[in-house]
Amino acid sequence: MNFATLVLMAPLATGFHPGKAARCDTAACAPAAAPSRNYLNLGMPGAVPPPLIAQPCPALPPAPLLAVKFVAPNGVRVTTSPGSAGSKMFPAPATFGFRPGYIYRVELGGLPNRPDETLYPEIEVRGSLAPRPGMNYMEYPATINLSDLDIAKASAGSLITKVVYLEDPTKAVPVKTTADRPLEQFADQEDEAIRAAADSGRIVMIVRIGNRKPTDKELQTLAVEGTILGPGEMSLGRPAAAPPLAWCGVQLYDPISGPKPFLEECLTDGGDTKNRLGIRDGGKLGGLDSTDVSLEYTSGEKRKVATSNTVCICVPRFAVQRVEVNPNGLYFAYRLEAGIQRMATSSARANSWPNAVTERLKPVGLELPIRPMQQVSRQGAEVLRSLTAVKAVYKVDGVQVVKSSVEPDEIVNFPNEMIVTKSVEPANGVKIGDEVTFTIKFRNDTTKPVSDLVLSDSLSPRLEYVPGSAQSDLPTNVTTQPNADGSVVVRFEIPGTLEPGQAGLVKFKAKVR
Repeated sequence: MNFATLVLMAPLATGFHPGKAARCDTAACAPAAAPSRNYLNLGMPGAVPPPLIAQPCPALPPAPLLAVKFVAPNGVRVTTSPGSAGSKMFPAPATFGFRPGYIYRVELGGLPNRPDETLYPEIEVRGSLAPRPGMNYMEYPATINLSDLDIAKASAGSLITKVVYLEDPTKAVPVKTTADRPLEQFADQEDEAIRAAADSGRIVMIVRIGNRKPTDKELQTLAVEGTILGPGEMSLGRPAAAPPLAWCGVQLYDPISGPKPFLEECLTDGGDTKNRLGIRDGGKLGGLDSTDVSLEYTSGEKRKVATSNTVCICVPRFAVQRVEVNPNGLYFAYRLEAGIQRMATSSARANSWPNAVTERLKPVGLELPIRPMQQVSRQGAEVLRSLTAVKAVYKVDGVQVVKSSVEPDEIVNFPNEMIVTKSVEPANGVKIGDEVTFTIKFRNDTTKPVSDLVLSDSLSPRLEYVPGSAQSDLPTNVTTQPNADGSVVVRFEIPGTLEPGQAGLVKFKAKVR
């Protein structure tokens, strides 16, 4: 490894952002020793490889605070930093700002039918939002929803653990939710819940309610000044101690490709993701995945397809993986497809070392197929693609037989083709439950008339089509059909001919869920 390579790798090891100082609210970015629990830092930025998206939405560095909203029955009071001189009491519901990297204890008083009892939930804040330009991250809180049943179980001695994560839109469960009632799914054990949450998004906090009451010394140790922004407060001083969890708010940075993008905050629509769009055998469209937009049309005697740009809707959605343990050590698992209760008289876990050594063999060869049938050339900002047929010539008893093979006619975006553009309104400030309007414009930029246009938009599982909202400035037949990800494909069939230079548009509404 030469000196130049070491220079390139140095920023990766230190978290330094070339050209911009790394932001850190503590005295030093090196975290203190991790807590005694052996939890993986799966909620850290970059811990879960992001999915491939055509055009990632621009993101700012991680926010210095995670907005957390407590939702509880009427009369419940939330006290921050209990047992210390800085304790403050607020009626629920209330929204706070917690610094990532710290473990918090809050006191819940005024419990339903339990005026003399208190609970002390433990909150590990593992991450925060990466806001977009113009996005106020405090308006998108991660909710801790405590129902009457949750409080009753915790008071009776049950331990309820909620792993809260920012849901990856490409892996979202296609169900309606609200900001105050996030989707909760159930796991058998805490480590299973952490893995499931990390597989579905980015973990931001772990909440435990019903565990033992902390001592006065423990409460005072966890009450770190400068880490909690209360309701109505506009500023927060520097923390009095370094964070005990391995989080420092520095975005991962590659000196060659730049900062690692955060993708969980925004859902996208438009473009061509995953499988390539193309006209397959029989003139049918293939490769229409969730969030894709395609415009099929006939030019001459050939069926073609074009796609649109990508638009972003930044609406973070939090979800929860939940675990319950009753006083006797029983695990309860309730899943969406059935109400199943698993019970045992005791709980035990054993880790055994393998008694045999398995020999691992590496591959001894590599087969690399080469297909000389595609030529790609770059001219300016455009990419031209051409497919050349591969022919095989045979002679059988003096009779010449020619066999040709061609690839499917895939999408081509170069000048003198159909132009498709997509936009969304409103572009900012959208919340869960709001409706947005998509507008798709298309223009015949060729020198020939095109006909039999079919415009299809396959919606994300986070979007729900509003029936009857479709409009077009051309005669159109609008239909919908389910897609593979729990939403629908909105399909506009536009008969007739579109002459060179002519344009049209369609629009429809969708509700964010």
